[in-house]
Amino acid sequence: MDKEQGKQEAVEPKTRRAIASTEKVAQAGKTAIEPEQLIYIGPNLPGGRLAKSLIVRDGFPAYLEDVAEKAPEIRQLFVPVAELAASKASLSMPGSSLQIAYAAVISAVKGGI
Repeated sequence: MDKEQGKQEAVEPKTRRAIASTEKVAQAGKTAIEPEQLIYIGPNLPGGRLAKSLIVRDGFPAYLEDVAEKAPEIRQLFVPVAELAASKASLSMPGSSLQIAYAAVISAVKGGI
């Protein structure tokens, strides 16, 4: 019986490690499958086409391609939700890339996009 118990105790840690490893792979798979959420930090577009703080999945929305042709900087204003605080801080810094992109979109809106 001692041999049986010894074998069982030796197998249990291996089983636990295998289960833990499988759980890590499953968790990594979930993370890889979930699309990244982006939040728009630019100005509202006329006609309700796009509102500040809109959250999207799977990248830049296809229905805004015509806007992106006229103001390609709008793409920069879709930032990962996880980076929202840093992006907002950058947006308020004069001369930052996000601040320049914001100004370009404002200019395009005034120009009639």
